[in-house]
Amino acid sequence: MVEGDIHKTKITRPLLRGSLPRERLFRLLDAGRDRPVTWVSGPPGSGKTTLVSGYLAARKLPCLWYRVDKEDADPATFFHYLGIATQAAFPRKRKPLPRPEPSDLSGIGPFARRYFGEFFDRIGSRAILVFDEWENAIPGSSL
Repeated sequence: MVEGDIHKTKITRPLLRGSLPRERLFRLLDAGRDRPVTWVSGPPGSGKTTLVSGYLAARKLPCLWYRVDKEDADPATFFHYLGIATQAAFPRKRKPLPRPEPSDLSGIGPFARRYFGEFFDRIGSRAILVFDEWENAIPGSSL
């Protein structure tokens, strides 16, 4: 797999054709839109990704999709791909998001606060940020 393919699979919302709209669950997600975070959980294969992808499509909401994997335990990798995802989702914003310097990696908190401040200024309040497959994050990692 080439680097461009990795970007696409990591940062592209899955298009799931043939799934039925789950209007009752969509209404529950609508009700949570006034909160800063909504966590969708369930066992593997229960349809979390299908639900969220279908909801975003049905409501025509702008989104930034990020598929978490074990490589994201490295903060530099995580911020690299999140920057690529942001550019792909919001191509009119030409200035790239900051990248962590080696000195930032020993204490990632201050960099992350600056990064996400600029990130959320860029994507606005209507866009949805999805971290899919969160269960793949390595417990105890910086992520």
